[in-house]
Amino acid sequence: MNLVYIIIIVLFLGGNQSFTGKAGSGSSDINWISLTEAQQKTNIDGKPLFVFVEAEWCGICKRMMNSVFPLPDITELLVENYHPVLIDLDSGEIIIFNGEEISERNFARNMRVQQTPTMIFIDSAGDVMGRQPGFMGHDELERLLLYVLSDQFGTVPLTEFRIH
Repeated sequence: MNLVYIIIIVLFLGGNQSFTGKAGSGSSDINWISLTEAQQKTNIDGKPLFVFVEAEWCGICKRMMNSVFPLPDITELLVENYHPVLIDLDSGEIIIFNGEEISERNFARNMRVQQTPTMIFIDSAGDVMGRQPGFMGHDELERLLLYVLSDQFGTVPLTEFRIH
């Protein structure tokens, strides 16, 4: 009987861990880093930041973390071309953005996040390039990630963007 309880606890803890929002979420090879670290890295290499604003209670966020981000081409796009950051909409944890201390919650407010998930793209100067609220499946997210990196970004609407 004790073995059954141990198995249930292990399954619960293991399964529950894959749904947490911070680094190590899901089964992807994405190394989610802090906003501070991402800004330090972008100052060196110029890669934009991909900020995923989520919440512990957000089922859609968990769905993206566990079914979209682990897909190999999404993981590759994020790892090779962006500095991926997770922000918890409800967290009071202090972070540094553009040299100023701010809580994750207030960062999300300042970024006008009104729903989770919201994806925010930030350039190497710390300026917001754009934001996209809501769930995105593989094809939509891949298209968005490629669009932000393209020379068509900002000149051609996303709806007219063609992947070459």
